Amino acid sequence: MLILWIVIILLALAVTISSGMWIPSIVGGLLLFAFLAWILISTLSPAVPCRICPGCGEEGLVKIRRGVPGVRCEKCEFVDENLHVAYLDEW
Repeated sequence: MLILWIVIILLALAVTISSGMWIPSIVGGLLLFAFLAWILISTLSPAVPCRICPGCGEEGLVKIRRGVPGVRCEKCEFVDENLHVAYLDEW
């Protein structure tokens, strides 16, 4: 994804230099701003796991053992030793 952004910015710069128009530089600046905002938001926003139980539909999933797949629900009797929920270890 990063390479795609770099290619887009380089193409915008090439169009700006070759044509001498001001519109490509504005578009390039907006793309650069969007890219930097995307990086900032991605790094500062916390990852929140989906704790919704497939059995009862409520938020009650917790890890059985930290660091290995496997979850159980605190609200019902649902247990799955192979289910992996991303970021649930840190929650």
